[in-house]
Amino acid sequence: MLNYTCIPVGMLQSNSYILKDAATGALALVDCGVFNKPVREELAAQGGDLRYILLTHGHFDHIQGVARAKEAYPAASVCVSAEDAPYVRGEQSTIPHRPMHHKSVRQPDLLLAEGSVLALGESALRVIFTPGHTLGGVCFYCEADGLLFTGDTLFFEEVGRDDLPGGDWPTLRASILRLYDLPGETAVLPGHGQASTIAHERKNNLYVKQ
Repeated sequence: MLNYTCIPVGMLQSNSYILKDAATGALALVDCGVFNKPVREELAAQGGDLRYILLTHGHFDHIQGVARAKEAYPAASVCVSAEDAPYVRGEQSTIPHRPMHHKSVRQPDLLLAEGSVLALGESALRVIFTPGHTLGGVCFYCEADGLLFTGDTLFFEEVGRDDLPGGDWPTLRASILRLYDLPGETAVLPGHGQASTIAHERKNNLYVKQ
């Protein structure tokens, strides 16, 4: 069984999720906009066995704390898609002509692709490639527990922006329609705001109708 704790961080209140495999205590951190005291304390309270730092995409409000998290947990693997890895390495800025001033990771430990499966103790997270908000956006899906971590692809009755570099509306729409194929009871755990379900979004999301 996979448990999770949501901690909104930073000026944009980006959701960081701490995942814990109940059987083994292994931890993963989904997105790390800020590696602040609440995140550090919750990781310690959960046992501190951080295996992965999982990034749904490379925008600054989801990655600014990654380098500090990696310093604190050097054995944790930083995981991002190849397409969004330049953000993590500090080679690409979220907003054109406005460089992001945050400490960068020299190189991610693992490049994610469609269908990649990450073992977290006895739990498994499957990578679903969902470009459209960025070139390399991904979601993390735990089928056994019906959990879907969507980053900025899909929100409660909203969808991600398509007007930043790498954004593209037809691509984003196609990505969301793929997510709608998941079971309706699947929990949608987004990068900002409250949780939802796939069934709720199919019915109520005015931006993408199935």
